[in-house]
Amino acid sequence: MKNVLRQDAREKRQSLSPDSYATKSRIIRGKLEGLLQFISAKKIMAYVSTKEEVNTHDLIKDCIQKGQTICLPKVDGNEIKIIQVSSWEQLESGAFNILEPTSDDEAINPEDLDLIIVPGIAFDRRGHRLGFGRGFYDRILKKTTAYKVGLAFHEQIIDEIPNEEHDVPMDLIITDTSLITPNPIS
Repeated sequence: MKNVLRQDAREKRQSLSPDSYATKSRIIRGKLEGLLQFISAKKIMAYVSTKEEVNTHDLIKDCIQKGQTICLPKVDGNEIKIIQVSSWEQLESGAFNILEPTSDDEAINPEDLDLIIVPGIAFDRRGHRLGFGRGFYDRILKKTTAYKVGLAFHEQIIDEIPNEEHDVPMDLIITDTSLITPNPIS
């Protein structure tokens, strides 16, 4: 079931024109930057987007330039280490050909994060997300009380994602057309 949902959502993302992708990413970024939780966050964990995900490259660069504490994931076996970065040049292609920190500095404790910007292939209105199935983010999200924000194009919102006990719902999902405050109980 989840594999079918992943395939459908990926096809919808891939169907976006480059102009639509860029415009939607800018709109989503603007909404994110206007959030009180983003403005007041002392430590932010973001993801480095692939060409199909909501673009985070300029967001990360701007956070670094403004002196905000930005942390990025680095795959370490079956886990993600959270590494603070102070320069875009500290990134190189890593696991799954995704840019990640080159540094082996001590990992940031998830409990020390204020905000986590979470990628996903798809999200539902209850706050559940569909990732790639490796559980990297779910393991991190279980260890923190940080505000969890999923970024998605409107096309990535689906009716329902089957959830399991280990799945952690988002506090907010930002799309190019809406802000979704999930109600995981419904």
